[in-house]
Amino acid sequence: MNKVQLPFGMQDYLPEECYNKNLSERRMADVFSSYGYKKVSMPALEYCDLFTADGAMPENKLFKLTDTDGNLLALRADATIQVCRMYVTSMSGVQRMYYCLDSFEYLSDANSARDREFAQMGVELLGNSDLDGEAELLAMAVDALNAAGLKNFTIELGHVGYFEGLAEEFGISAENISKLKNLINKKDMLGVELLFNDLGISEENKDSILSLPLLFGEPSVLDKAKALCHNEKSLNAVDRLKMLTNKLEKMGIGNYFSIDLGIVSSNNYYTGVVFKGICEGVGASILDGGRYDGLCNRIGKSTEAVGFAIGIKRLLTALKQNGVWKNAPNADIAFAVIDCDESLVRTTLTKLRKKNRVVQVFGDENDLIEYCKEKKVSRAILFDGDAVELTLSSGGKS
Repeated sequence: MNKVQLPFGMQDYLPEECYNKNLSERRMADVFSSYGYKKVSMPALEYCDLFTADGAMPENKLFKLTDTDGNLLALRADATIQVCRMYVTSMSGVQRMYYCLDSFEYLSDANSARDREFAQMGVELLGNSDLDGEAELLAMAVDALNAAGLKNFTIELGHVGYFEGLAEEFGISAENISKLKNLINKKDMLGVELLFNDLGISEENKDSILSLPLLFGEPSVLDKAKALCHNEKSLNAVDRLKMLTNKLEKMGIGNYFSIDLGIVSSNNYYTGVVFKGICEGVGASILDGGRYDGLCNRIGKSTEAVGFAIGIKRLLTALKQNGVWKNAPNADIAFAVIDCDESLVRTTLTKLRKKNRVVQVFGDENDLIEYCKEKKVSRAILFDGDAVELTLSSGGKS
């Protein structure tokens, strides 16, 4: 094993990447704060049972370790579940929160394109939220992605109730519903059809679910979706999406949204509207979210809740692919110390650093001039008895 290589699914952020990461996170944090959301932070370790309670997450997705008292712990696998734990134990009423954290997913396949450690920035609205809360979250998602510098993105809206209503109408068990979700998420429609054949689903009912990936586009597709279902749960899901898209249109942001009833998240704690943000040049969603009214109830307190998370690595990929990438700024001033009173050096540099980026060159006057030329630094100060500013021309001494 080469110990200088990273384990698969882990990555460094080099200076340029880290600069753009921090810049995007700051800009999005400003948006979240402007909506009245407050930042929270949760520990990297929790009891394993928190993530697996009532089937919220499968245990095989967790990085697990044993505590000194024998209890099973897990690295953060889902920040939303942690926010719910915090709400249940320490909060009440309507709470608006956001976070910026790394989460971890145990993957055993070294060929997977997914990361085992992934940075996320997310928001959660817990308490009475309903349709207005969903619209607030979606408007904030648009503003946050715009603030990060992304422009050509779309947020696709779906509803888990539409798929679940159809599946229940056709008598499909909860276990097979979970299998169906995974197949549909992978767009494996052949796998879906083979499963239906095993279950003995009729051709008419089969066509209703096989058409899910085709039910996308303008909100008018909801009329077509409504004609394909005959159960209350699916019909209510369509009506909810109609109300939400109408509201977004009236807010003047309807152009950012489309319908995709093929979104049937394998995350089994979503209970209503679900959505994902996509962008040209990125092969996976950069934003995922939805309503999860039952999640807090699994750990002790019933409340409405809706939220989303933005995958930072995917966002950075989208920014780079679309030419929205900033170079980390170089120093404005370089200096070298030959022989000078340290207090004078300190006093001079303190004043300069209040308005400039200042870097030291460990060498003589020639080293200082060469450094400025190489790094395109515009000013050079040599401390040799006194602070002397050198005149530079085209990166060299004039």
